[in-house]
Amino acid sequence: MILAYLRRGLTAGLLAGLLAGLFAYLFAEPSLDRAIELENATHTEERAVFSRGEQKVGLILATALYGTSIGALFGLLSAFFRRRIPTRSEWRRSMILAGAVFLGAVLLPFLKYPPNPPGVGADPATLTGRTLAYLAMVALSLLAVLAAWRFARGLEGASPPVRDLTSGGILVGLWTFLYLAMPHFGVVAGHAPADLIWDFRLSALGTQAVLWAAIGCAFGLLGERANRRGAL
Repeated sequence: MILAYLRRGLTAGLLAGLLAGLFAYLFAEPSLDRAIELENATHTEERAVFSRGEQKVGLILATALYGTSIGALFGLLSAFFRRRIPTRSEWRRSMILAGAVFLGAVLLPFLKYPPNPPGVGADPATLTGRTLAYLAMVALSLLAVLAAWRFARGLEGASPPVRDLTSGGILVGLWTFLYLAMPHFGVVAGHAPADLIWDFRLSALGTQAVLWAAIGCAFGLLGERANRRGAL
């Protein structure tokens, strides 16, 4: 069974990576081009190892490889939670799990530490601290989502609205604590206009949203197909 879930995850991840790469090419690359132009205008331009055209082609390959690896992990995670998420629908289980991972690993850390385009950021001396803080935020946000889910499972006798609202309130409380407790690294520095910064941030978030939505959909559809064929 684990191998079937792993193969399904690899397939779903490859497809999701290609779709995310296409989204990034269409929506993230224009803002990245603008940011690079501004950075070159204010700094001494250095010869890039790869041209922007080569980088854009490599973007699709990189997201495909990233999606495949993430899909493999998602397949293993789905196999682990197969008996723990109370639903018979592979589609619903896949969408719930993909949504939970996106919430904990992407959206909640984004709200605390949104990405910045090239040439924009806090003091370079804080790079190591910012990287470690971001990784810690990802891990702790995932734990917060897991804690809220575990609490919801303990309210089996409660009505769905009570269970969902209570677990949601716990998640909000835990994440608010994390938001306030994690270090802040100061005001963003740089010469990029605010609209460029937010175009870049939202396109980066959108790329991740496409990736996880596609993984959830593709994995769920493959699971429903396998059930119809009696593969499980």
